[in-house]
Amino acid sequence: MADIYHLVTMKTDKETVFKAVTTQDGLSKWWLPDTIAKPEIGFVNTFKVGTKFINKMKVIDLRPYDKVEWECLNDNDEWTGTHILFDIREKDGLCYLHFKQMGWRAQTEFFANCSFHWARHLIMLKHYCETNTSILNANGERQLADSALKNL
Repeated sequence: MADIYHLVTMKTDKETVFKAVTTQDGLSKWWLPDTIAKPEIGFVNTFKVGTKFINKMKVIDLRPYDKVEWECLNDNDEWTGTHILFDIREKDGLCYLHFKQMGWRAQTEFFANCSFHWARHLIMLKHYCETNTSILNANGERQLADSALKNL
């Protein structure tokens, strides 16, 4: 098994980060613009990737301002069965987001590509949380995703 792990330090508070990683409005500002999400245990968030593919993430753990964990319910790719964790901590006026996508079956080229894109999107999350301004280019993200999915 393999895991993706990134640590993001932000000049913001835990509540801001928690809302950005659990609400439809927040997630659509830094990850995928076509999002249906609720901060509710058992809810299946959906994220449209490009123009054709949908990621389905079931909320399995939710601790306000501290943690959210999703289980990937996709039935057609390497994400299936992986867990995505946002662990939020605060110390000395800074917020620390420990992001993990856990349970990959192997470190494939797709794994490496996803790790890169998670890092890219986490930079957008940092910017959004610190400035309340989205730098996500929705059309550019759709085109990028469509191009990447052609190679799968």
